[in-house]
Formats: sequence, structure tokens, C-alpha cells
Amino acid sequence: MSKRIVYGVTLFALAVAALVGGGLIWAVALGAAAYIGGEEFMGMTKAKGMAPSPRITRFMIVAFFVLAASPEIPGLGIPHDFPLAHFPILLTIGVCMSFFRLLFRTENPPATIADIATTILGFIYLGWLPSHLVLLRNLVPPGQVEASNPLQQAGLAYVWASLFMIWATDVFAYYAGKKFGKRLLYPQVSPKKTVEGAVGGFVASIFWAFVVVYMADNYFFPNHPFQGKLWQAPIMGALVSIASQLGDLCESLLKRDAGLKDSGNLIPGHGGMLDRGDGLIFGGAISYYWVCMVVLGIL
Repeated sequence: MSKRIVYGVTLFALAVAALVGGGLIWAVALGAAAYIGGEEFMGMTKAKGMAPSPRITRFMIVAFFVLAASPEIPGLGIPHDFPLAHFPILLTIGVCMSFFRLLFRTENPPATIADIATTILGFIYLGWLPSHLVLLRNLVPPGQVEASNPLQQAGLAYVWASLFMIWATDVFAYYAGKKFGKRLLYPQVSPKKTVEGAVGGFVASIFWAFVVVYMADNYFFPNHPFQGKLWQAPIMGALVSIASQLGDLCESLLKRDAGLKDSGNLIPGHGGMLDRGDGLIFGGAISYYWVCMVVLGIL
């Protein structure tokens, strides 16, 4: 078995274990991955001659995940709607800190527009956006009490469905592109992705969205997390697939601009953390707002 497969299976198993554990386990695991992704992002900016503030970027990535996980911290009694309500405050603090810190940077020459912009982009891209997956895992439908059994919590169903859509997009886009790919999707950014692959991933996501939502509501979760709204599943699958594929292209754009093949070399045969999680960054955030606004109607 190749190293790529071994490391891929191991990473998948760890992700599933953290997801099932939920609570602080999921938040810490995801936060650690985002933190590593932040280091890779800063490496790309440095390859372009930019100098974002590493302290602010790191602090803000951690802060977003701590805020997202705060209702799960024992003894604090923080309500589940607290993190989302305070995300704008934290984002405002981060933006102000980025400007003020870099304004008084002692290096010569002083900070540039690019330094400030990449500092802010770093914690939005690797802090604010992916921390929505923590919020999604902790979602409780209105009028319900969170199940004590992690395997029956609605948040598990929401994240699991989202991951199925994202993974289906990734896997089927690869194989459809390899088998049928002829027309390049966006060669200026990603020279190997094809239109046929993108369509294959898109269709697969819609199919698996339907299957997973149906199975979740009718077999695996007694609290019916998707409330029997099966007609919404294909639409969610389509939106998450588009977000995931655009996230993949966005990460490719960053690497190409930085002159790098991979974001890092953390995972042998796979590249860096960003190379493996680029689709989750946007797909997870879209999933959260879809579930809140359309499935549960709480936003």
C-alpha cells in the first residue's frame, strides 16, 4: 500500500473520530488543523515577499475557534447562540489589531498594504470561515435538547452530510476528470482540473446529499435533524459542491501566485493541510448557513 493511501486513510480515521467525539474534541482537532493551515498560508505570503503579522494571525485563528467552542466548555453555561452573535465583535477586534499593530511595526521599511491585507485574510480564511464547522457540529434544532449520546446529536448529522458532499465532490471530480476529462476548467489557475471532472463532482454531491439526508432522517437519528425536508437535500448538495470546488480553485490560485506546487509537506503524498482541507473552508461555512436559514429557519 502506498504512503499516499496509508496517510490518507489515517487522516480520514482521525477526522471521523474527532467528528464523532464532538464538543471540545472536534473543536481542538479542527482548530489545530486550521492553525497549521495558517502557518502554510503565511509561508505562501512570505514566498511573495509579504510580511503579515504572524502573532495576530495565529491569535485570531485560535480566538475564533475558542469562541465557536465556548458553549462546550464545562461550567461556563454559555448558550449555543453566543458565538455567532459575537463573531462580528471578534472580527472587528482582529481588523483593528491588524492595522494598529502593523502601523507601529518597528521594521524598516514599515508595513505595507499587502502586509495588513494578508494578516486580515489569514485569520478570516483560516479562522473565521472554518470555525463555522464547529458551530455546525454544535447546532441544536429549536425546541430540542441536545442528545447526551454524541451519535444521536443533530450536529453530527449536519457535519457528516456536509463532509459527504465535499468528499463526494472531490473524489468523483478526480475520477470523472481522469476518465472523461477533455476540456480544461481553469488552466490559468489549475492546469489539471477539467469541466467533466467538475460536473462529475457536482452530480455526485447532489446524489450523496439526497442519500445521506434521507438516511439521517429515517434511520440513524431519531430526532430527524433535517426535519423530513428531503427536497432541500439536492439544493444543498449543489451549493456545497460549488463552494467546495471554488475553495479548491482559490487555494490553487494562492499557491500559483506564490510559485508553490503544494501549500506544505506535512502529509506525505498529499501535500499540506490546506491541500487537503481547501474544500472544507468554504463548503463548511455554506453548510452552516444553509442549515440555519433553510432547514431550521433560525437565522
